[in-house]
Amino acid sequence: MTEAEGSTFVGRAPVTAFDLERSRVLLSDRGIDPDRLLGQDAFGNAVTAAGLHGLLGRVAASEKAGQDPIYALARLALVSGLPDEVGETLFLAYNQQSAEEAGHGDKVFGNAYFALGGAAPELAWSVVGNPGTEFLRPQDDVHLNRELLRTTAAAVGGVEVVALQRAFPALLSLCAGWSHPVARDLVHQINDVVRPEEARHVLIWRYLFHTIVVPEGEAAINAYFEHTNRGRGAVAAEQLDRDAFVRLVGNRAPEPSQLVGKERALIS
Repeated sequence: MTEAEGSTFVGRAPVTAFDLERSRVLLSDRGIDPDRLLGQDAFGNAVTAAGLHGLLGRVAASEKAGQDPIYALARLALVSGLPDEVGETLFLAYNQQSAEEAGHGDKVFGNAYFALGGAAPELAWSVVGNPGTEFLRPQDDVHLNRELLRTTAAAVGGVEVVALQRAFPALLSLCAGWSHPVARDLVHQINDVVRPEEARHVLIWRYLFHTIVVPEGEAAINAYFEHTNRGRGAVAAEQLDRDAFVRLVGNRAPEPSQLVGKERALIS
């Protein structure tokens, strides 16, 4: 399978032959060899500098696309009939996550894509589409709001786990063997900024599971498990079995202070 024919690790929007040719032209204009072989993606497909460039555009668009829906989750957390501490903790955590997703899309991956080719990534390249927020509009019924919060948070968590465990390590592997300054800087940005923030995003998924889902019983737990796999399916990741899911959610909720990376209580 060639680079142009293969699906990439970022999900259901592969880097196509057209995308590769565009990246080849942009890189060549920068004096960069677009055919330099950097390694393989998670599916074993060869990835060149042009392939990495295309991947960066998709990751940038995907991260950016998460900004508005996650901000909508923050607002939804306040109108879902949750205990004050839980609702306010989730609002603060999702509000920060929304800003961080935008930063990943613009400041980290978007800037790297631009620096390598002098063009901006397009939101249409998002591997999760460009989800609107109309479906997350709060309802008058707090029970409906809570159900929407649970199901959407589970799907978002499924995507976040894939990004942390698969997408970012694959990008780091591709950048590690390339001496270009943008690649070197991207390694530092992913390690120092993106991965710690992404890890906290996964903690939000775990926190919501233990504070909201577990008290509601087995049916709610099963639904959270299924919607987590729905999120993974959106980025063409393999489905979790129940044992793997249990290991990921852990046996207790993270501390609220962990969700925003601060060593203090969020709610006084």
